[in-house]
Amino acid sequence: MPNTNTFKGRMTLPAEKGMDKELALLMEKWGCDAVRDSDGTELPANIKELGMDVYSTLCMVRADKEFGQNNRDVLQQKYLMSDPVTAFEDSLTIELLKGYYDQQFEIDCAHQPAKWWEVRNRSTGEVLKSSEWDFDAKKGAVTIAKAQKYNVYTVAFLVYQVWDSTSMYNALTNGWSGDHPGAVDPFQPKAREHLKVFLQKWLGEHPATDIVRFTSVAYHFTNIFSDKAEPRYRDWSGYTDMISPYMIEKFEKERGYRLSPEDFVTAGYLNSCDRVPSKQYLDWIDFVNEHLVAFCKEWVDITHQANRKAMLFFCDHWIGTEPYGKRFDQIGFDSLVNPVKNAIELRRIADVPGNYQREARLYPYFFPVNLGNQPSFAPGGNPKAECVEFWMLVRRALMQKLIERIGFGGYTNLAVQFPDFIDYVAILADEFREMHAMSQGVPSYKAPFKVGVLNAWGKSRSWITKEFHLGGLMESLGGLPFEVEFFNFEDIEASGIPAGVKVIINTGNADTAWSGGQHWTRAKVTSAIREFVAKGGGFIGVGEPSAHDHEGKFFQISDVLGVDKERHMSVGRVKTKLPSEASHFITADGGFDLGFTSIEIFADFPEQLKVLVAARDGIKIATNNYQKGRSVYLAGYNFSWANVRLLYRSILWAAGQEELSKKWFSSNYHTEVSAFEKGGRFAVYNNTNDAQETEVFRADGKTVKVSLAGNECKWFDI
Repeated sequence: MPNTNTFKGRMTLPAEKGMDKELALLMEKWGCDAVRDSDGTELPANIKELGMDVYSTLCMVRADKEFGQNNRDVLQQKYLMSDPVTAFEDSLTIELLKGYYDQQFEIDCAHQPAKWWEVRNRSTGEVLKSSEWDFDAKKGAVTIAKAQKYNVYTVAFLVYQVWDSTSMYNALTNGWSGDHPGAVDPFQPKAREHLKVFLQKWLGEHPATDIVRFTSVAYHFTNIFSDKAEPRYRDWSGYTDMISPYMIEKFEKERGYRLSPEDFVTAGYLNSCDRVPSKQYLDWIDFVNEHLVAFCKEWVDITHQANRKAMLFFCDHWIGTEPYGKRFDQIGFDSLVNPVKNAIELRRIADVPGNYQREARLYPYFFPVNLGNQPSFAPGGNPKAECVEFWMLVRRALMQKLIERIGFGGYTNLAVQFPDFIDYVAILADEFREMHAMSQGVPSYKAPFKVGVLNAWGKSRSWITKEFHLGGLMESLGGLPFEVEFFNFEDIEASGIPAGVKVIINTGNADTAWSGGQHWTRAKVTSAIREFVAKGGGFIGVGEPSAHDHEGKFFQISDVLGVDKERHMSVGRVKTKLPSEASHFITADGGFDLGFTSIEIFADFPEQLKVLVAARDGIKIATNNYQKGRSVYLAGYNFSWANVRLLYRSILWAAGQEELSKKWFSSNYHTEVSAFEKGGRFAVYNNTNDAQETEVFRADGKTVKVSLAGNECKWFDI
């Protein structure tokens, strides 16, 4: 490995006032060429003397606290739904904020409740007339005078979010004190004009700043806390924190119809990204995106006019400016940064189309506690162990899509209290720079076909996962040598299966957005997929793929998969029992464990079906030949190194290209190999803490035996 003293760059250091000596040591040890501040920290006054690029963090919508405090009418708004309440008497009173964190929200009494709210009988679905209920502002409650006994009622009501979600999270989790800033809504004309003036003034007051690191732009992902100050609802893709009467009226004027409160609260689901999105919700997303891109471009243009660069922090207030949106390239950002702890998050930023410098902000963040509220830089914490675990996941994705930079964030004064962590980051940083030096800027070997991921969101939610079966599978896929393309059902209807896709993956629980739900009733979609497989394509279904009860089937392409699921609707049907195959290409490495799986999966088309793993409660793994194509069914999936290999082999088998398992392939599934053929080198890396031995299959048919220490990566000349 190159000498640390001369091997520098591509690394951003979180700097902090009052730590000049420590910063100088870290800059040298880690080879940093840029510094940044973080929420709650200030940069040293002499920061430009360090001779590095300076990033300054700026969250526009909460930066001017005084403006937000003095103009509460332009704080961001949203709809909440009260907890469902059962009527035991004729009169029913519903406390609107019961169960919610009262420091996060205030009920909107400025806009007429009778016009903007909605009271529903959830037992019948009936919307009550405004004359049938009354709102008491002092009590924060709605009273229904003539309720139907033993029926359930809810209220959808508007609130102001008076404490910004990120500031609130940091206060509750990491002990921040001080004011409770609320985020202003740049959609409001008064706020929009003020923020432009504020940015110009801010740029003048920060002459040392080279790059403005916009903490996303305007709207936070949905993050609702309970009355116990604990998380109640969270959706990293939720468009719920930007719903004001002003915006709803503008939407109606531009899109030609009025959205109702129910379009936003959706019976309490709040349009979770796990749900198949409605047309109304997709229209709302597009509307918000269109306007947000416009005023975000204003901010970037102002930044460029001041001879600074603009960076998007793809987190927190990112809703509306997602880099996979169709208008994102109109904004003009110079670079992107994303918090990254695994392969999914690395690929999320690496695969963004466009010419941007990309940076991964690694974990653990320099906070006392981190993910899952576990101690990191606090007594009892082990940040080095956390960092090693995360880096093993990130590194394998970097080998597939190498980005330009890495860095950390948070309180440097905490990090320096853990010398073993400081030492490990020096190794990590050199390892990252070594990837660039050894690869010589060329991409690593990929299989000669694409893997397509089909769900209801498609490209707009590339590498965004939440639903149970999907997370582990996408994490596995993120570090495998395949180009991956996300597409949705409308894409198929409009233009068929994307060019270059050889294997389609559909995974998730029934009727979720990830599996597809009612979209599987579209004959044009199912016919296109059948044709694709019949002509030689591959299909991998996990969990409940293509699942929706329709025309006598649950798995709508059960003929392709060869299996269906018994839901106690057809128990009288005699199910064919098939013996398990003694051996198969897919399961050859063993060691896999699918974890929680769908039960009562049976052979629906047994003629070409091969059962690889079965249990008393049904088929777990199966393959099916479908005309000239192939399918693989997995009843579940969780992340493990054995399961990564299972998925890799499943893709190769479904594509009919098993011979690729002898090309840049490692015999030991705890290790992986990436080849940069045009650069003349390949890397073999150990994803575990234990020493490993493996045999690497080269592209020329030769093999190489490699010994690796725990977590080690070795490079070889091809």
